[in-house]
Amino acid sequence: MVIVKDKEKLKRDIILAGFSITSLAKEVGCSKAHISSIVNHERNPSGTIAVKICEQIKGKFDDYFFIESVHKKERKR
Repeated sequence: MVIVKDKEKLKRDIILAGFSITSLAKEVGCSKAHISSIVNHERNPSGTIAVKICEQIKGKFDDYFFIESVHKKERKR
């Protein structure tokens, strides 16, 4: 499962990249409501959507998201 690390950083960087929630949704190929629910921690993105968001805002996946199963394995070590 892909989870947003820091919703405030994600929101800020979306704006700094010149996007609104609506314009980012259009570029990513999903609804405004879907993007809004992701950045507000109401919904987890698919891996595909998370990667598309990163591509649009010119950011690295690891700066904004983590994969829960990998995270749990790392905590056990």
